[in-house]
Amino acid sequence: MGRWHATMIMILLGGLTAGGWLYAQGGETTLTGGDIAEIEQLYARFNQGLDFEDAELYLSAFTDDAVFTTRDRKVYAGKDALQEYLTRVFHGVRGRLPPGANLTHNNTSILIMPTTDGAKARAYWMVIDVLAHPPAIAGHAYWDDTFVKTADGWRIKTRTSQRGWPRLAKTQ
Repeated sequence: MGRWHATMIMILLGGLTAGGWLYAQGGETTLTGGDIAEIEQLYARFNQGLDFEDAELYLSAFTDDAVFTTRDRKVYAGKDALQEYLTRVFHGVRGRLPPGANLTHNNTSILIMPTTDGAKARAYWMVIDVLAHPPAIAGHAYWDDTFVKTADGWRIKTRTSQRGWPRLAKTQ
């Protein structure tokens, strides 16, 4: 009986070990608290780069070959295209704003999940005119993002801006 018990325990442990190894091979990566904090900082770089018209800060959030898809489905691939987009935003948006408008970008409900290639996230975003009386939401949507870890740290690989909130998008 003792030999049979030992054999069954060995088979059970071997099965658990093999199952764990197989799960790890095809499963998602693990994100540390530091990874999550670094990814959250990318949202801040993006937002503050826009708000302070700091192209270098904005672009530092992206990989060199990043793809950004706007709410109106325009696609900007690579940092050169992102720089062109940003230049148009800095010059074009300011001319369309009402006198005295001051916009700030804010992200909320950031949900970051590990993937086999890095991470993905979804986050709501709002643009608020803080000088309007009372302050007013000037735009809103949500991001669908993918991230990769580079030699320089985490960066946005793809970013897609989705119109409105998910529930409401179906009726728009």
